[in-house]
Amino acid sequence: MNLPKTDQPQRYVGLYIIDFGQQCGIGYTAEEVAQLLESQEFAEVKVYKIHRAKPDGTMDLAGVPRDKFFMESGTFFHCRDESSARQDFQCLSKWSDSQPSPCRAQLHLARDLDQQLLIGLIYPAEYEQEIGTWLTDSGFRGTGPVDAGPSQLQRYYQGDYDLLEQRQLWPQESLRMRDREELFANVKVAFQR
Repeated sequence: MNLPKTDQPQRYVGLYIIDFGQQCGIGYTAEEVAQLLESQEFAEVKVYKIHRAKPDGTMDLAGVPRDKFFMESGTFFHCRDESSARQDFQCLSKWSDSQPSPCRAQLHLARDLDQQLLIGLIYPAEYEQEIGTWLTDSGFRGTGPVDAGPSQLQRYYQGDYDLLEQRQLWPQESLRMRDREELFANVKVAFQR
């Protein structure tokens, strides 16, 4: 992989590099990567997430499987009673007001047929690490067991839950996702942002 040199590698932490074979592009959002992967033309590219950047311009990368861009994941907090469930829901809501989530996410308070309450946080699977850090930073622990991952989300969707409350969470600063025409017109550009 032949990466172009940058004197501001920290600008790209959390974004993606796409290896097109002959050249690479740095600075794609997860949504832009997904859009490119959906096309026949770019279905076989390799994708890397930039985790850390060093002052010398080097970056720590991790390969990302293409399927990850088309999956959702979730973290589910089991609640002991309705009072604590509503308090926990409000706690996460207030945290998202003061410290916006790292990506678009949904916060649910739901009840199953056995009257068990559950708080669900649903988000794109590519953001599992960032959501985990965001939850850790909140200090939130919940009052019961916690389940997480795409399989738990599938179980939640297949369960017969009555949605009591829900809230859409938004990141504070979203990088503007370019429309398809602009995105495809710029794939030969080394630095996307």
